[in-house]
Amino acid sequence: MSRRLMATILAGVLAAVGLTTAPAHAAAPGRPPCDPGDCFTVEVSLDRAPGVGQSARLTVVVTPKQDIPDATTIIELPETMRWATPPAGLSRAAATIGRSPVDRATRTWRARAGKPVRYEGVVTAVAPGPASIRVQARDGRPGPGSDGLAYVTVGAESSVFGMPRKGRGRRTERSAATAAAGDTCVQGRVTHVRTDGSIGGVPMAEVDAFDTDAGGRLMLGWAETDASGGYKVCFPGTEEDGTGQDVTIEVSPANIYWTVGFSEKADDIYTDASAPTQDVPPGTSTTVIDYQSAGGDPMEGAFRLHSAAYDTWKAYTGWLNDPADDCWKPGEQNCRSVTLIWAPDRVLPTSYYCPGSNPECAGRFQINLDASIPLAKMTVPHELGHFIMDYTYGLMPSDGTDCGKHYMTTPMSSTVCAWGEGWADWVAVQTYDETHYRWYTTGLDLESPHWFSEGWPTRADASRTEGRVAGVLIDLADSGTRDEKYWDLGGLGPEAIVATFRKGVAQDLDDFLNLLDPQHHDLAQAALFQNAIPAQHVEDLADRTPTRRPANVPLQTAFMTTPDRWHVMAAVAGPDGADVDLATTPHGSGATVRSAELAATSTDFVAVQPSPATRNWFVNSVSSDADYEEYGMEVTEAPAGNLEAGTPQQFPMAAGRLVEVRTTWIEKGVPATLTVVPRNGQDLDLFVMAPDPAVWGLPRSAARKSASGGPNKMERLTISDPKVTGLYAVVVVRKAGDGDVLLTRV
Repeated sequence: MSRRLMATILAGVLAAVGLTTAPAHAAAPGRPPCDPGDCFTVEVSLDRAPGVGQSARLTVVVTPKQDIPDATTIIELPETMRWATPPAGLSRAAATIGRSPVDRATRTWRARAGKPVRYEGVVTAVAPGPASIRVQARDGRPGPGSDGLAYVTVGAESSVFGMPRKGRGRRTERSAATAAAGDTCVQGRVTHVRTDGSIGGVPMAEVDAFDTDAGGRLMLGWAETDASGGYKVCFPGTEEDGTGQDVTIEVSPANIYWTVGFSEKADDIYTDASAPTQDVPPGTSTTVIDYQSAGGDPMEGAFRLHSAAYDTWKAYTGWLNDPADDCWKPGEQNCRSVTLIWAPDRVLPTSYYCPGSNPECAGRFQINLDASIPLAKMTVPHELGHFIMDYTYGLMPSDGTDCGKHYMTTPMSSTVCAWGEGWADWVAVQTYDETHYRWYTTGLDLESPHWFSEGWPTRADASRTEGRVAGVLIDLADSGTRDEKYWDLGGLGPEAIVATFRKGVAQDLDDFLNLLDPQHHDLAQAALFQNAIPAQHVEDLADRTPTRRPANVPLQTAFMTTPDRWHVMAAVAGPDGADVDLATTPHGSGATVRSAELAATSTDFVAVQPSPATRNWFVNSVSSDADYEEYGMEVTEAPAGNLEAGTPQQFPMAAGRLVEVRTTWIEKGVPATLTVVPRNGQDLDLFVMAPDPAVWGLPRSAARKSASGGPNKMERLTISDPKVTGLYAVVVVRKAGDGDVLLTRV
């Protein structure tokens, strides 16, 4: 019988016998009082915009929304400013973001809800350029902080608040052939400094080459950088006066698939230029003009965002498995471009994607990013995940509920909201082949949470939790060493996840899983259970196939009996040693039989007596005082034929096996003696179970047991006065070791 059919049959059985929920003590922890990023309000102000050599008073007010025992305030002063009078009570240390030095002042304190904490100091501007004073309040958990910002563009004599907005000039359409026309070429590399301080090429950025002289600017040609940031632009190399061209390159984080700008206006795209290279020799291609964004300059942040978009595009179009088409949505004649809007002086309550229905958005296919996002590795891939869903489906799935603010471990208002955010989380994590969703200095593990993971919801709450949804997608895609214990059985790869995503509009995770190919149904159910979403899960057990599972989860294992055979179901605690108890229940009618040995090392078992004509289903549950305590379990069916006096039976019991069963016919009042001898030094126990027509099954406590002889010792058991005639079960329990055993009826 297929596992799916068996699960369907047993669903009603489990409800009938009251085995559809885990023990009460296994309930998931309650949600935190506030989500990371939403625990404080942060206000930052300067009383003036200081020029070089001038000072200004900085005021920071942090107001906690909840009592937080380990709140931390961080104030970062850029290298263009110095403390004249630092705020009292903060510890200071030098730090570096990318290659930009900052003076980092911190304080950890016990926050009280609604009680503001005020910091005041005096800063002095020491060099011209952008000056971003960044303040963050954190609550000690992984995730975003609550941000505040004061941004000044420092001048030699006077300064202004904010970043001067200067967009690039309007571009005209040009063909790709323009980049290679002419007898003279310049080449180089466009680079930026990543947040970890390493130098990275800027891929798929626009490079325009201009001739700059007293007569003005003349566009010579353009190119798009390659994957390492390299470019080459060719053009006619001789000017009207017979000299070489005076070449300036202008770079922008833009291409046909995405652009990074500082407002919704089409031409408000970040642009910067190199210094002119005079008289490039005509007819040559050896002139190198490199460009690297200046430290702390807005272009540095824009290129970080652009590179994150490239990472996402490169990964996602690879998963589409269509090398002939690089569009976010294959088959589009004119591929949609998404606009990333970001400015280093623009603080938002949260970054967000605009599907067109948001009143805060000027148009569709637009992402609005907070000033801090160039430091957050996965926010751009996350928001692009929303764009991909909107573009692929032609809409953003909705059930009319307001999804609002969200965090990975907090249940949302609906499964629709959790699906949209969980998909975007998966795109971000999978883009970098990661297990954690990462911000700047912290990351949250989305791969490992399971039943009873602290702070993670279960069941109905889990189905409305984006981190759980992302966990299911991660488990379906990953394989090998990334697979977790028990129910992470995936290995489909991100290509299969994306192919399923594109089959039809999925309103939530269930809709998505229903679109999977039928052969992947069991994988999907296992991934759901690994991430604590279903209220129950059923697995069938195969004869003499031991397996290991965690206790107290709403798991039911099932086995089917063969007529006229004894069967033994066994369970034993795992390496952690917490005691486990076994309960077995028949399909249809019949009381539950429980085996609850007090010793954690003792193997609990339930023996199912022979049924004369029918095959019957039995279901099992295992409980423990320790949640997620690993236990071993095994069902064993007695083979045909009985153990006869004077005819020993030898059989193997490999490591991992728990129990073996044989049968022997014993007459009432006729003594019988049985022995078991370990052939390879094992430690064994011997039990004999008498038939009892009044019940369907018997616990271990109903059996007669040999005195434990210990490792490498024979076990001997004598029934001196059998009370009934019938087919008895002879049960051998393996406590340690592996190898052959010799069972004899003397």
